[in-house]
Order: sequence, then C-alpha cells, then structure tokens
Amino acid sequence: MSEMQQYVKEKENVFLSGYKNISIKRSGILNCPSPKLGVRFEVEQDLSVLFPYINATVEKAQLYNSPTRIQFIFEGAKWCTLYSHEIIAAAFKDYDHAHLFCERLVAYLNDIYENRQTIKPDYNTIEPLAAIDIYKLLPKTNCKNCGFASCLAFAAALSKGKTDSVNCPGFSDPITEKAVYPVFDKDGNLSSTVELNIPTQQKKLSVPKNLLTARELEVLKFLANGASNHKISEALFISPHTVKTHVAHIYDKLGVNDRAQAAVWASRNNII
Repeated sequence: MSEMQQYVKEKENVFLSGYKNISIKRSGILNCPSPKLGVRFEVEQDLSVLFPYINATVEKAQLYNSPTRIQFIFEGAKWCTLYSHEIIAAAFKDYDHAHLFCERLVAYLNDIYENRQTIKPDYNTIEPLAAIDIYKLLPKTNCKNCGFASCLAFAAALSKGKTDSVNCPGFSDPITEKAVYPVFDKDGNLSSTVELNIPTQQKKLSVPKNLLTARELEVLKFLANGASNHKISEALFISPHTVKTHVAHIYDKLGVNDRAQAAVWASRNNII
C-alpha cells in the first residue's frame, strides 16, 4: 500500500476527515483598534454524539438542549460553540490563526471519539434562565459571599453558567431534582435523553450483591454508554458471540427487554 493509499485509508477511519463551508469574518466591536476574527464551518458527521463526552472532560463545558449545542473553551483561549453539524468560534488574530484552530479542533474531536469508551458521559444540561428570574430566588442582601458585587451580578453569571448555585449561601434545597437517562436507537447509539423529576429525599438504589458477574458488569457499562456489540467485543477482547450471550444474561437477570431499559437500570444503580 502506497503512502497516499495509507493516508486515504486513515482518513476514512476517523470520525471527522475535515470540514467544509468555512467562513472567517471580523467579529466583535467594529471600531476596535485591534480587530478580531470569528470562524464558522460545517462538518459531515453529527457532532452531538460527542457532546456528553466533551461535557464530561472539559471543565466548565455547557451543554444545552434547545437547540442542542455545547459551549466550551478550547485550549484555554477560544470559545467554541458546537451544534450537530456546525462549529462557531472566536476570536482570532488572522486567517492563519483561524485555520490552524480549525485543524486542531477537528483533531481534538477525533481524539474524543476514539477514546469515548474510556470516558463516562455526562448528560447533564443547562437550561438557560433569565437573570431576573434567578434574582427572584436570591436573598437580595448583596453580601458578596458568592464572590460577586451584588445579587444581580451573581444572577447574571449563574444564567450564563459562569458560577454555581452552591456559591450563594442564601439558596435552599430544591423541591425536586432531575435524573437524566440516555435513550438509544436500535443500533445502540445515543439518540436523545429523557429527564425525570425525582424527590430530593429519594435515595439511589444499590446494586444487589452478586446479581451480575464481574464480566457482565463490564459489558453493562459499555452497553449503557452506547457501545455496540462489536465495540464491546473489541474493547474486552472477546468474541461478538460471547458479548451477545452476556447481553442476553444481563437482560434476563435485570428483567429488562432492551438496551434503553438496561441503561436506565445501570444509571439508577450507579453503574454509570
């Protein structure tokens, strides 16, 4: 195989082989003495499959539902917003800087995809709230214990995901909390998530002792994180037939009928 053939083959095996329809334009305040550039480009693959893994590994990443997108700082400098097939980022000093960023981000996303089986996905999303709605929940004492100059400033930061409610001593416990369950399609790929309210007093179930073997627990973890039988086979160095047998035993022992139900069981019992 020639070097060119090898290069093409490698490109075919990666999640993202490149990007298209790139647009680089001036962004920010127009009269700024040092103009910056913003970049937008599109990709063929559905990036949303990576969102829970980025959310789990990137500090202060913000995952949203409507529309589905994730925002995070890449390499400590550039704000990125990823949609299912579109990426927007800023700010760059010149065109070369912007193009280099695109290449590095694509490489990063490919790395996340390649190593996703080793990452516990985080499906928790941020529901944007207006700062004034959050302000209604605050003590309005401007005590500054949260690190902000006023309760209104804290509310604005919280609405943008730049702080957490635990930083305000005036917040009480919520009436309910949300449990986020993954929903898988017939091929075992994550297709969406479902949120259910649970009482704050409700305790999570514990895994019954000796219900599943050590190997079955390993298979369940991969299965619940969306891995196909083929991927589980590769990760655990066992045959696809053996994986299928383990899956059948798991379904039987848990009293479930499909991957979605098994994933819910695994989530409720702290397996994932």
